[in-house]
Amino acid sequence: MTNIFFFLDLFSAIFNFSLGYYVFFKDFKRTANRVFFLLTLAATLWAASSAAFRVLGIPMGQPLDPQLGKNPVALAWNNVGWIGIAFLPSILFHLSVVITSPKRIFKEKKFLASIYLISFIFLLWAFFGEPITYLIFYTLFTLFLISCFLFSFILLFKNYFSLKSFQEKAKLRYFLIGLLIPGLGGTVLDIIFPLLKYGQFVGTTFSLYLFSLGYIFIAIGVLKYGLFIDYREIIETIFKRLTELVIITDKDGTIILTNETTSRKLNFKETEIIGKNIKELLEKKEKDFKRIKEGLEREGIFKEKISFLTREKREIPHLLVASLTKEGIIFVGRDIEELVKYQERLEEEVRGRTEELEKAKGILEIKVKARTRELEELAQSLAVKVRERTTELQKRISELEKFHRLTIGRELKMIELKREIEGLKEEIEKEKSKNE
Repeated sequence: MTNIFFFLDLFSAIFNFSLGYYVFFKDFKRTANRVFFLLTLAATLWAASSAAFRVLGIPMGQPLDPQLGKNPVALAWNNVGWIGIAFLPSILFHLSVVITSPKRIFKEKKFLASIYLISFIFLLWAFFGEPITYLIFYTLFTLFLISCFLFSFILLFKNYFSLKSFQEKAKLRYFLIGLLIPGLGGTVLDIIFPLLKYGQFVGTTFSLYLFSLGYIFIAIGVLKYGLFIDYREIIETIFKRLTELVIITDKDGTIILTNETTSRKLNFKETEIIGKNIKELLEKKEKDFKRIKEGLEREGIFKEKISFLTREKREIPHLLVASLTKEGIIFVGRDIEELVKYQERLEEEVRGRTEELEKAKGILEIKVKARTRELEELAQSLAVKVRERTTELQKRISELEKFHRLTIGRELKMIELKREIEGLKEEIEKEKSKNE
């Protein structure tokens, strides 16, 4: 029977390490993959310690013999097992935080470091206390273990019911099942029952196998759904590296999240921006934020030119698009400082060109006026000449009319004379005829 449990322990150690190794090297850059590897490594150390105990003939599931303190090999393997056991709760909680991305306090490095510090304290306590460790140690460690499991499940269940994607829910479901099996079963069989029976923690009998069984579900999730392909981390990476200024605030304008471009453009550290009110970064502060809020309330989106202030109070104009969401406001700003400068240069060039055109227009108007005066003088001169010439022509016409009248009168006179001569000739002829 001992050989069977030895092989089960050995299989658990190999399986746990193999799964963690596979996930880690599938993509070791992802935080979730690295933390999961640590979780499997903790279970591996635990299983290896249990297998070693069985080889040494130490019974599992009973209080340790105080004489083990004189056996350095057994004590060493006992300490190896405690490395895995002590850090298992903190690593599990860390992994749950990475997967669910809860409120900021849980993601703070100081907070997570304090959880790991508690595990380290229990580890040192076990090192110096085993094989005889007082009841207070096991009681406190049990409370710590149960607290980490409980908070992890709360975070996971809350995240599960908030997800809308079927695929995301299916992925998280495999992870939940994989942790519920050792979490509930191991707590009951290897912690609560021994405490009630012996009054102390007496080692593990079933937890290792329950962990291996749970990791089988996690392995299915990894292979079927890419459980530790952290799409949220990908999105956050894209968000952080966007070339546009991005600020996410609550509905009152308190900054919750920002990206690297914002810090670089405004010359602030991210930690200095988080927690500020966005009004402090706007050129006209209250007036600008009020204008944004009114636009959002009216249309649900705001799109206008807004200037942000750097640490040195330098104004940087941005084309700002603000969108109202359920949780707060998303601000996306594109730096248009170069465009504004280019526009100003164009306006200066246009003003300069306009001034040149105005000057040219003035000179042209002066020339036109001068030419107009010359033409008016020429017209006046021509008018005088025309009047003089007209007077001369009128005189000439009068003379011609007189001459014409004289000529006509003379011709009429000659005609009368001719008639008189003809009449005289006729009378003379008549007189001659009578005298003959």
